[in-house]
Amino acid sequence: MKNRSSLLVALASAFALLALMFMVPVAHAFDSVTAGEYHIQLITSPEKPRVGDEVVVTVKVLNLSDEKPATRGKVIASSGHLLSDIRENGVRPSRMKEAVEAPEADAFGNYEFKTSFSRAEPHYIKISILEMDGKQYDPPLFAGFTTDVDWPDLQAVRTWTVLLAFVVFSLAAGYLIYRMKVAPSIDPEGFNFLDIPWIKRIFKWKHLQTSIQIPLVVVFAVLIFLAFDDIQDGGKNIATKLIWTIWWAGIIFTFVLVGRLWCFMCPVGAITDWVSRAVRSTRRLPKALRNVWIANLLFIMFTLLDVQLGVVRSPLVTGSLFTGITMLAVGMAVAFERRTFCRYLCPIGGIIGLYSMFSGIELRAKDKQTCREHKQKECYVGNDRGEGCPMFELVPAMDSNNACNFCGECIKTCSKDNITLRARGFFKDAWTTKRLSLDEATLAIVLVGVSIFVTGDMLEPWAGWMASLVNAFPAELLGIDYEYTVEVLTKSLLFFIVALILIPGMLFAASYASNWFVGNEGHNGLKRTFTVFGYMFIPVGLSMHLAHNAGHLLKESLGIVPALQRAVLKYTSFSLGEPDWQFAAMTIVDGAFLYWMQMGIFAVFYVFSIYSGYRLSLNNYEDRSTAFRALVPMLVLSFVLMMANVYLLNLPMAPRHIH
Repeated sequence: MKNRSSLLVALASAFALLALMFMVPVAHAFDSVTAGEYHIQLITSPEKPRVGDEVVVTVKVLNLSDEKPATRGKVIASSGHLLSDIRENGVRPSRMKEAVEAPEADAFGNYEFKTSFSRAEPHYIKISILEMDGKQYDPPLFAGFTTDVDWPDLQAVRTWTVLLAFVVFSLAAGYLIYRMKVAPSIDPEGFNFLDIPWIKRIFKWKHLQTSIQIPLVVVFAVLIFLAFDDIQDGGKNIATKLIWTIWWAGIIFTFVLVGRLWCFMCPVGAITDWVSRAVRSTRRLPKALRNVWIANLLFIMFTLLDVQLGVVRSPLVTGSLFTGITMLAVGMAVAFERRTFCRYLCPIGGIIGLYSMFSGIELRAKDKQTCREHKQKECYVGNDRGEGCPMFELVPAMDSNNACNFCGECIKTCSKDNITLRARGFFKDAWTTKRLSLDEATLAIVLVGVSIFVTGDMLEPWAGWMASLVNAFPAELLGIDYEYTVEVLTKSLLFFIVALILIPGMLFAASYASNWFVGNEGHNGLKRTFTVFGYMFIPVGLSMHLAHNAGHLLKESLGIVPALQRAVLKYTSFSLGEPDWQFAAMTIVDGAFLYWMQMGIFAVFYVFSIYSGYRLSLNNYEDRSTAFRALVPMLVLSFVLMMANVYLLNLPMAPRHIH
C-alpha cells in the first residue's frame, strides 16, 4: 500500500511540475508619458506581445493644453530588448532595430507601425516626434516605454498537456483500484472542536444566531432597496455586485469548508425562523413532498431565468427574485412548522445540501447508545435553553451533512452533553451515509450538466455555436417570425437537452453498462445503480462551480469598491472617495495563477470522484471483483465529464460576461 501511495504522490507531483513549466508572465500595462507639449500613450495589439507575433503598435498623441488630438505629425519608432530588468534612467536597450516611420492612421492623433520581438524579455520602445501640427523639432521629442514580451502562445500545448496528465492519472488510478487487495480502513473520528472551552461557550450562548442574523437581515433589506431604487446597471449597482460577484461566487467555497453554515446566517432563513416561532404552526409538509425534487425544479427554473434574462446583470430582476423568494419563505413559515422552506423548497437548498456532503466538519452524536437511552430527545423538540432542530434532524440518526446547518441549537438543548462538532475526511458522507436517494443522485448529475451549459454560455465561441443552432431552428415551419423568440427557444431547448437529457442520460447508460458488466445476478437493479453511483459525480459538478466562480471572485470582486463608493455618495452625507471604475477592472491574481488554480481544482476533485466511486462500489457489491466491474463504466464517464470541464475552461471567456 505504501508503494501505491508513493506512486499517487509522484503522479500528483508530476502534474504540479507540468503546471509550473507552462506558466507564463503577464503583459506589461503601459503608462502615459509627457514629451514637450504632448501627452503620449502607447497601445499594442494584441495586448500581450509574444515572441514571433506581428504586433501593431498605436502611438496616440494628444495636446497637453486641451487633450485634443495632435495631427499632421511625423513620428518614428524603434525597439530593442533591455540589457537589464532594472528600468531606471541610464539602462540602455541592446540591438535597437532600425527606426521605422509610424504614419498617421486617422484624424484622432493615432500613429501606427508594426514590429515583432525575438526574445521573451523586457523590451524598450522608443518614440521620436520630428514634426507635429506643422511645427518641427530638432532635436526630436522623445518618449520611452517598456513592455514585457511573452513566450509564444502555448495555449494548445498547455491544454493537451493537462488532458494528457488526466489520462495518465486516470489509467494509473484504475490500475491501482484493480490491484488493491485490502479493503480501506474505517474512517477515523477527528478532533472535537467543542473540547475547546471558548468555542463551546460560543455555541452554548442562546443569542448567537440572532446576533449574526439581525445585521445580515438589515444588509439584505438595504440591498433589496438598492436593487429597485439605484442605478439599473448591474456593473455599478452594489446590490448585484455584492450578491452575484461576492456572495454567490464565494458561498460555493463555504460548502466545501463548513457545509451549510451559510444557512445558519441566511437572512431569508432568519425571517423564516422569526415568523415560524411567532406562529408556532405544527403542520408538517406531506410526506410525499419531503425531498428535494421541488427544490431541484426551482433551481433549474432560476438557472434558465438567468441564462435568458441575465439576472446577475439586472438589479431589478435580482431584487424581484429575492423579494419573491422571501415572500414564499414567509408563507411557508406561516403554514408549516420550523424551516420547511429551507429544508425542502429553497431553490439553492438542494445544491447546498449536496455540496455540504463534501465538508471537512460534521456535527454528530458522541455516543449513540446514550441517545437511545435518553427518551426526551431535547435536540429535536427543544427546551428552555434552545429551540428544537429547525431542519428536522434527529442527531442520533444523522449520518450526513445534507440538512445540518450548524446552528448549534442541539448543542444548547442536549442535557447529556452528547454532541460533537468534529473534523473529518472530506466527502466522507458519500460512502458512509445510509440515506442515498434518487432525488439527490439526480440533482448531482443534473448539476454537472447545468455547470457545463452555464459555463459554455459564458465563453467566446458560444455566440458562433448559438448562431449555427438558431439558423438550424425550424422557425418558418413553426410560424415564428420574431428573431428574439427563436433565440430564446433555441437556448432553452439546448439547456434542457444538455442539463436534463444528455448528461443524466449518460449516467443512465453507464448504469446500464455497469449492470451488464456485473451480470444479471450481481446487481441490485438499474435505479439502485443510478442512485448509488450518482453521488460520485458530486465532485465533478462541484469542481466546475468552484473553478468558474473562482474566476469571478478573483477577477471581478474589486468592482465592489467603486460600487460602494457611489452608493454611499448618493444615499448618505458621507464620502468614501470618488468611484474609480478603472480600479474595478483590476484583478486580484495573475491570470496564469488563476488558470492553474482552476486546473488544480479539477485534479483534486477528480481524485475524490474516483475514490468515492471506489468506496461506493465496495459498499454495494458482494466481492471486490464484482465491485470493480461495476465501477469501470462510471470511471469512464467521470473522466469524460471532467475532460469536458477542463476543455471549457481552456477556452477564452467572452468579454460580455461580467457579473
